[in-house]
Amino acid sequence: MKTEGQSRLPFAPPVYIRCVVDCLNSFGVRPSTVLANAGLSWQDLCDGQRMVDFEIFRRFVSYAIQCSGEPDLGLIAGSMLQPYHSPAGIGAVTSDNLGQGLQFLSRHARLIFGCHEFQLKNGPQWSTLSVKPIVPLCETHVFVMQTIVGAHCRLLEAILGRPADELAVGLPYPRPADGQLPCLRYVRRVSFDQDCLLLELPTALLRSPCIAADPKAFSEAVQLCQKMESELVHGAFVQSVRRALRERLAANPDAGELAAEMGIPARMLARRLAEVGMTYSEIKDELRRTHAAWYLRNTELSIERIALQLGYGDHTNFTRKFKDWYRVAPSKMRQAMRMASQ
Repeated sequence: MKTEGQSRLPFAPPVYIRCVVDCLNSFGVRPSTVLANAGLSWQDLCDGQRMVDFEIFRRFVSYAIQCSGEPDLGLIAGSMLQPYHSPAGIGAVTSDNLGQGLQFLSRHARLIFGCHEFQLKNGPQWSTLSVKPIVPLCETHVFVMQTIVGAHCRLLEAILGRPADELAVGLPYPRPADGQLPCLRYVRRVSFDQDCLLLELPTALLRSPCIAADPKAFSEAVQLCQKMESELVHGAFVQSVRRALRERLAANPDAGELAAEMGIPARMLARRLAEVGMTYSEIKDELRRTHAAWYLRNTELSIERIALQLGYGDHTNFTRKFKDWYRVAPSKMRQAMRMASQ
């Protein structure tokens, strides 16, 4: 990524940007133009972990809204953010119940919405999730708040199996001049000019079971979120390993080969990854997993070709691994993604 301007603050994961790109496609806007204007490339969006700097994010959002002509682009994009696109979302939807899912998401939300503080408070009758930015959002403030609301509406629907029409939303900005909020048509009540973003639900609703509850998937999401958070704090080296491997993924290098490419001993590679609780095979697996879903959604490449791009010599091995990751065949996921985007 090319960065200019004052701030290199890591702010948004690529999945966030990809969500907006999908939204732009639905408006008939060429995403490549918007990406280029912000200094992003398609390859940047394949990296599941490297956060997009805030200055780049600001340019991207500004140009995306301008090209789409949609002031509520954040709400629309947020509602298109599928929970299975991130470990935090997967953990939330596979929790035992809604309360556990919201607690999990509050704890790990910065992996999706960086630089925000999420806090869930449960009262006798109402439970409130408050969201406060810990850095100035500048002109992206409304967009980001809208995205968080849209994403939570989508998440609640995925957990409950229906729209959460019990939800009340308090927005930290003035009411739009036209008063139109089409993406919040299922929300019980909307208020404006709040001190921070507020999402309120009946406390009794938090006992509702998650329709996709899965203890094994939840445990895996917990572990992956913990590793990702450790990487945010200590992971500059991990990022360099991931970047080097991403560029050579089709060649499927082993740890020794990649270490040689990076000009370091293989033992150093293993030791420094272990310091943040990661292994080389885990990084490769995670890159393959995120790239596989991206290729299915955004390209017309065949399953065989995608397998080659990810370093699998035999596409049957890729299909078997994909089923381990997502519990569905790649062809079925592609079909579901296309139906969801119609």
